[in-house]
Amino acid sequence: MTDIVMETLRALLVGGVIFSLLKAQHAKEVSQISGWRYIVAGFCLIFFGTLIDITDNFDELNRFVIIGDTEVQAFLEKVVGYLLGFLLLAIGIRKWLPKIIEHAGLVQDKHNLKVQEERVKVLRATMRTVHDIVNNFLNNLQLFQLEAEDKNALEPESLVLLDSIIQDTATKLKKLGDLKSTPEKQIAGGVGIDYETDSPQDSDFVTKYSQAK
Repeated sequence: MTDIVMETLRALLVGGVIFSLLKAQHAKEVSQISGWRYIVAGFCLIFFGTLIDITDNFDELNRFVIIGDTEVQAFLEKVVGYLLGFLLLAIGIRKWLPKIIEHAGLVQDKHNLKVQEERVKVLRATMRTVHDIVNNFLNNLQLFQLEAEDKNALEPESLVLLDSIIQDTATKLKKLGDLKSTPEKQIAGGVGIDYETDSPQDSDFVTKYSQAK
């Protein structure tokens, strides 16, 4: 009696798994993954094996040959049901698992892309604000530059260098505000945004200033 109860519970458990698989099959993302049909077929054969295994507890069923406690029933249970079922299940998992890993990688890539897009969005909003503040500063600085020109307070070379610094700063701010990604680089203060791969004007300022002097 105990064997009948345990075998019946096992059959119900496997049947519940099959029901869940068939219910999940409506999701195209799942059912179209390679190996899915092998997994479903494998569980179906195992379910067949659990059902026919219950019949060997009833000797009166032996006359039907394929059920009851007979050699044919044993073959159907152990070979067709369990052996082929677990074989198909193993093949299905082997085919399905790499696709699941690949899918997980795609999901992670999408997440990383979304994070990157959010970073760019925040960067652009920040840079628009910075650009507005610094542009106001540069505009005011140009007023002082014009006043210095009128009063001859600076050498012509120094005025040219000052104008170059103003223009270069405005250009860099525009580049930073137009970025579509946020590559990083090491700068004096730590890690910063690599808004350009080469900025020769930075290293040329001191040289220009020395030559102007």
